[in-house]
Amino acid sequence: MVSLDGSNFTLPGGGAHRDESRREAAIRELMEETRMKAVSLTPLFEFLGGVHKGPRGGTFRNAHKVFLVTATGTPEPGQEVKRVAYYDGSGPRLTPSAEKIISKYQSGRSPRPS
Repeated sequence: MVSLDGSNFTLPGGGAHRDESRREAAIRELMEETRMKAVSLTPLFEFLGGVHKGPRGGTFRNAHKVFLVTATGTPEPGQEVKRVAYYDGSGPRLTPSAEKIISKYQSGRSPRPS
């Protein structure tokens, strides 16, 4: 998880550059924000975030392409990121979109054997 403000955490990510696929953007954003190198990506689902007011008026809605990523390296804050943390189910505090994405991911997984 990454935090831009030091207290609210979300999943690494961001928009794709011109002529960049969502997959390529996910790999780049992971490296930029956490300094980790993606080894494999598995597409999971798409998620529409909440409606927000734009900086110049109007509204927008983030459309997330969610991947399950295997990565190497030790996470550390990169561009724009103040803190990185692992999510253990109880902390750190997540943004509403991150909570919903994680919940959707967990609801589609098989229960772990005891």
